[in-house]
Amino acid sequence: MAMAATAKLTLLLPTTLTSTVSFPTRVVLKPFPPLQRLVVAAAAASSSSQTLSSSHSFETPEARQIRLETESALEWGSVCARLADFAATAACCAACVEGRVAVGRSREESERLIEQTAAAVLLSAPLDFGGVEDVSAVVAAATGGRLLAVREICGVGRSIRAARGVFDQLQSLAQETQDGRFSPLLDVLQGCDFLTELVQRIEFCLDSTLSLVLDRASKKLETIRRERRRNIEMLESLLKDTASKIFQAGGIDSPVVTKRRSRMCVGVKASQKNLVPGGIILSSSGSGATYFMEPREAVELNNREVKLSGDERAEELVILGLLTSSIADSQLKIRNLMDKILELDLACARGSYALWTNGVKPSFSDSYSSSQSDQSSDYSVYIEGIRHPLLLEQSLMAEDSNIEASEMPVPLDMWVKKDARIVVISGPNTGGKTATMKTLGLSSLMSKAGIFFPAKGRPRIPWFDQVLADIGDHQVVSVL
Repeated sequence: MAMAATAKLTLLLPTTLTSTVSFPTRVVLKPFPPLQRLVVAAAAASSSSQTLSSSHSFETPEARQIRLETESALEWGSVCARLADFAATAACCAACVEGRVAVGRSREESERLIEQTAAAVLLSAPLDFGGVEDVSAVVAAATGGRLLAVREICGVGRSIRAARGVFDQLQSLAQETQDGRFSPLLDVLQGCDFLTELVQRIEFCLDSTLSLVLDRASKKLETIRRERRRNIEMLESLLKDTASKIFQAGGIDSPVVTKRRSRMCVGVKASQKNLVPGGIILSSSGSGATYFMEPREAVELNNREVKLSGDERAEELVILGLLTSSIADSQLKIRNLMDKILELDLACARGSYALWTNGVKPSFSDSYSSSQSDQSSDYSVYIEGIRHPLLLEQSLMAEDSNIEASEMPVPLDMWVKKDARIVVISGPNTGGKTATMKTLGLSSLMSKAGIFFPAKGRPRIPWFDQVLADIGDHQVVSVL
């Protein structure tokens, strides 16, 4: 369809004009019905050759709003959300669904992401991320001073150990291949602190299956529990003997030993309460026909049980407090490790996505370099047979579901010569101009994020410092 005259797509990138001078270059796609114009204008020269960065951390509110509008116009969130289908961890899935997929802030960073994806594609089987949980909220709670529960502490320990397991898998693969193909993935976790001492302390003190503090967690706890078990044995023996005597005397239909108001007691018919001389009535049945009484001989043992139970809980809280403090003290290392696991999971998700879409590895072009000997060296943008990722996904999902699939999207060839400053995209209404513009914008974002896109051969595209889009008619390609 024809677009409004005000619609425009702006792409910013640094383009090296010489070996020593770097120029930030603006790429502008402006559609004017029935023509659409791509304007490339070199901006003022800079004496620095450093790569520009578009870190979101230093965005102004206005810049952030423009970026979000661009991502919405290009439907970047839909591409990110599709990666969630290939995520192994909850944190990675959430990051993809929320559009928090890492995008390189420099050419070098984007190239690193691309190499990670290339390595993930070579995996013969998916990495096992089993046991890795999203513990960010738990770690934050510990840092904020909240006492963690046994289950939460065990989750942290389990996740750290699972992260170590992922690293061990990669080390094993690296040793088997010996060719460095998995180095980009191994490097993600290389140098991480896997907090072995903290994990061992957690596993020594806590039972993750039963969610309880183990006797061996401290000498004091072990002593308290030993005394409590001995006291309970004496109390139960006394009450069983008393209940048996009451039963034999006809004071109850069957011997009853139970607990009321946190104290052990026996059951006796209300009319036979004299069978428990000096006993204390703690409770009665709903009908009032049965009293639950604490025998006089059991008072001291019950008192001791209450005290030992309180002592045990207090010591458990001390142990949980120490473990919570250890987690809080290690918060930076834990968060760094979990961030690295997220980065690795994202790389594997990108690899699986590439296999699903038959995506190919992009490379970044140097618009004024003549070192390449192939045909593509004459072009700053050289992409053959690219299909719009979202349109392709619809066809692939239909195939996976064994339902009648729509035709595959029409492949596009995009060639922009290095010395080009204006590219005109023309055609009739419904001629695919919007899809073409969005495909170029998406391929730019995908390459920066290390995501392979469905094309042929060896696609090359500049590393754009910024990708800005304003598509005036707000067409949504994924529903076209």
